[in-house]
Amino acid sequence: MDEKVEEKSGGNGDIVGDNTETSMGTQEDNDRVNDGERDRDGDGDSLEGLETVYVNNLNDKVSLNKIKGELENVFQKYGKIIQITAHKNLKMKGQAFVTFENKAASRAAIDGLQEHEMFGRPIHVEYAKGNSDNYYRDILKDEEAIEIRKQLKLKTNEQAAAKGVKKPGVKKVQTWKAIPPNKILLIQSLKPETTNGDLLEFFEAYGGFIHSRLVKARNLSFIEFENEASATSCLEDLTKEKLEQFGSDALVTYAKK
Repeated sequence: MDEKVEEKSGGNGDIVGDNTETSMGTQEDNDRVNDGERDRDGDGDSLEGLETVYVNNLNDKVSLNKIKGELENVFQKYGKIIQITAHKNLKMKGQAFVTFENKAASRAAIDGLQEHEMFGRPIHVEYAKGNSDNYYRDILKDEEAIEIRKQLKLKTNEQAAAKGVKKPGVKKVQTWKAIPPNKILLIQSLKPETTNGDLLEFFEAYGGFIHSRLVKARNLSFIEFENEASATSCLEDLTKEKLEQFGSDALVTYAKK
C-alpha cells in the first residue's frame, strides 16, 4: 500500500485490509492493544461471544496476500467476514485477526479450525482480546467506542515513548513551521527496516488519520489526514523522543504542495 484500506468482497464475506509493505490497510493491529491481542489468560468465560478470533502459527515464509486469501477461503465457511487483519512487521509475523459479523461464526471457526493445516503448519485459533474498529463502525455503528479506542492507542504510544532513554532538553519537532500547512505530512530519514505497518500502527492513534504511503527507496512516507487541522494537531503532539522508534534522525513536516 501505500493505501490504508483496500476493500474487496469474496465468497460469503467482506475481507479488508492489505497490510503489506507496499499495500497496507491496518488496519489496525496493536489493535494491537485492543484489537488484536489474544487472551493470554485463556479465560473462555470472559471472552465468550467475541466476534474476532486470533490466529497464529501461520507460515511467515508465505506472502501476506496468499495468507489472507487462504484465510478468507477457509474462514468464510463459518460466516460473513467483516475484516481480516495481518501485518508483515516483526511484531505481527505469523499472526492474523479475523472478525466475523456475529458470535456464532467466531465460535464455530474456533471449534472447526483448531490445528487446521495451512501452508504446512497447524494453525491455532482462539478469541482475540477485543474486536476491531471495523466491527464497532460497520456492525454496532458506535463511533464513540472507536474514538475511545483511538485515545487508548494514543496513550499507549505515549507510554511506550516514555520508556525510552530520555535525553536532556527534548524539544518539539518544530521545523514544520517553515512549510505552508496542509493535510499531508512528510516523515523523512526513516530507518531502512521501517514498514508501512509500523507507520499505520503509530499514526492511526491520531484523529483524522487516513493512510500512509511509504516510499521505501527514499526512506520517507506521506501521512494523509482528513483535513489540515488534524495534520497540525498531530504535528504539535510529536516530539523527537516519540519519533525515535523510526530512527534517530526521523523528522516530520508538512509535505510540500
